[in-house]
Amino acid sequence: MGTTKLTRKEIRSGDPVRENIIRLAGILQSNRSKIGGAVIAIIVLALGFWACSRYLDSRAQAASAMLGRGMAFFSANTSLDAEDDPFAKGDKPLFQSDEDKYQAAAKEFSAAADSFAAGEAARTARYYLGLTQLKLGNNDEARKSLESVAFGSGRRTIGFLAKKALADYYADSGNAGAAEDLLRGMIKDAKCDIPKEEISMQLAGILTGEGKKVEAINVLREARDSSPIFGVFNQLLQAEIEKLQKDVPADSETDAEPIK
Repeated sequence: MGTTKLTRKEIRSGDPVRENIIRLAGILQSNRSKIGGAVIAIIVLALGFWACSRYLDSRAQAASAMLGRGMAFFSANTSLDAEDDPFAKGDKPLFQSDEDKYQAAAKEFSAAADSFAAGEAARTARYYLGLTQLKLGNNDEARKSLESVAFGSGRRTIGFLAKKALADYYADSGNAGAAEDLLRGMIKDAKCDIPKEEISMQLAGILTGEGKKVEAINVLREARDSSPIFGVFNQLLQAEIEKLQKDVPADSETDAEPIK
C-alpha cells in the first residue's frame, strides 16, 4: 500500500499555529502606529506612578521628621539661660519657658498633622497636638484635635490614648458623665490594648472627684480581681482601695452598681 507525500507548501497551508502567527504579524504591521502609542502611554503611566509613589514617600518621611521634632520639643527642659536656638547647646532642645516649648511643639505637630499623605504619622501628630493645645490652654482646639483621633480610623492604640486624654478633659470641664462613658466603654472593649487596670484607676479617680467613692471602690476591686496577682497593677489597685475604704463605712460598700 503506497503513502501520499505532502509538499512543504501543503504542510504549511494546513498548520493553524503558523496561520495565527501570520495573522498576528499582519495585525501588528497594520496597527503599529496605534500599538506604539499604547506602549508610550503605558510607559508614561508607569513613570507617573513611580514619581507619585516617590513624592508620597517623601511627604510621609517629612511628616515623620516633623513629628519627631515636635515630640522632642514637647518633652524638652527649660532654663532661663536658654538661647533662642533650642539646639544651641547640643542635641537636646532647651527653652526659656514651658510656653516657648509648647508653642514650638505645636507648630511642628500642626505641620505634620496637616501634611498630605502623611498617613499614621499625621494621626499621631494630631494626638500630640491636642495634648500640646491643652498645655497652652487652647481647650476648644484641643478637644477637636483629640476627638478627630479618638473617633477616627487608624491605629487603635493612638485612638484609645486620645480617648483617655479626652476623658480627663471632659471631667475637668464638668462633663464627668461623658468621661465615665468613654472609660467604661474602653474597659469593656476587647480590642482596647491599653491596660484595663490603668483605665479603671482613671475612672475611679473621676468617680472619687464626684463623691462616688463606693462606686470607685467597686471599679477598683473588679480591676484588681481580674489582674494577675503578681502583676504591675495589682498592688497599686489594692493600695487605692484601702485608701478609699478609710473614708467609706464598711456597710455602704455594697450599695454601688457594677460597671455597666
